[in-house]
Amino acid sequence: MIRQNLRLVIIPIFIVAASIAFYYGEFLIDVKMYLLLFSLYILFSILFVHLRTLVKTGTMNIDYSISYSFSFILLTGPLGLFLFEIVNRFYVYFYRKMTGTADEDELLHTFYNIGGPALFSYIGFFIFQSVYPMISVFPFAFWLLAFFLIIFMDLLSSCSLLCLMYITKNVHSKQEAFEFIASRSILDLLKTALTNGLLFTFISEGQWEAVIAIFLLSYIVGRAGIFHTKLLLQKQESERFKKMAYTDFLTNLHNRTYMGKIMEELNEKEEDLALVIADIDSFKLINDTFNHVIGDSVIQAFAKILIEHTEPCDYVFRTGGEEFTIIFRNKTYAECEDFLDHLKDTILYTPVETEFQSREVNVPYTASFGMYYTHNDSRNELKYAYEQADELLLQAKNSGKNQIISVDNTVNHSD
Repeated sequence: MIRQNLRLVIIPIFIVAASIAFYYGEFLIDVKMYLLLFSLYILFSILFVHLRTLVKTGTMNIDYSISYSFSFILLTGPLGLFLFEIVNRFYVYFYRKMTGTADEDELLHTFYNIGGPALFSYIGFFIFQSVYPMISVFPFAFWLLAFFLIIFMDLLSSCSLLCLMYITKNVHSKQEAFEFIASRSILDLLKTALTNGLLFTFISEGQWEAVIAIFLLSYIVGRAGIFHTKLLLQKQESERFKKMAYTDFLTNLHNRTYMGKIMEELNEKEEDLALVIADIDSFKLINDTFNHVIGDSVIQAFAKILIEHTEPCDYVFRTGGEEFTIIFRNKTYAECEDFLDHLKDTILYTPVETEFQSREVNVPYTASFGMYYTHNDSRNELKYAYEQADELLLQAKNSGKNQIISVDNTVNHSD
């Protein structure tokens, strides 16, 4: 059904574009000059085909590259552009078929890529022919009109693509449509306008060396832009995998793997640190009384409290199911004790508000803490401090829970 609807839109667009081109029925230049321009434009358009980067927008692949169509139609007319687009777009079609990158409906898309851009270029051409003679006496009239028409034609093209994306169900909301329109770069449009304007000017004046220079410059800029885009995409992909490796996605805290990395870094420094292991008391009872969804809500609420009550220099990790690890930095032993006392009371008097069996419930819970305060240096690795804090947590659990057991290793004092 979707393919049938696409045909009902695309085929008429192609037929209208062909009809206008042949009705206009003439080149604006002689055939010999047309063949020269045709060959030159085809050559550099083909080079761009091999450079193009397809950027994913939703489930659509959007092709961003410099189009030479506007300068070509100003020089040759609608018929000249239509013939150029046929050869150019069918080269792309066969290239994608040979390289295995063609879409399922590549042939249908090719007819749109001929008819759609040709129609929008016709509109720009006829507006230019009508308006430019009236404003040509004004400074920069040609460039301002060219820039306006490039933006106008791009807007028409974007609206047309949105219609096709709506038919193929690639756009589901007004927000997605607005984001697609907004994604069009004004700088890219300015680059296209400038390139087409310079080509038209230099070809009209017979300055062929400058014409070749413009083509080469746009090709080099295209290569540089694609290289930058690939680097950016690789960096984003690398950051995404790094986040997946180091993040606990239930709480959005760092995980045990990241804690190991941070401990290695801190082992190379010399400072006073408190390593705290915190554990939600009787967590299995919460899961058994309610369910695991409620249990996850308690874990998330506990993580939120830890984050809200620690400073930017401190670290908080989720290191197990209901177990968390905190590393305090730049604090005295007394300050760490005060923090944990306040944190324990905050948890006690802040039950988790959630929904269970279609009714609002408050789930009370407590937590126990084991804290080992030490002066970290090359002789005292944090792995040992972590083991000691784990032992202190076990003592807190065995002492009735909702307890804090701490040791100040810097003065060999137990609390």
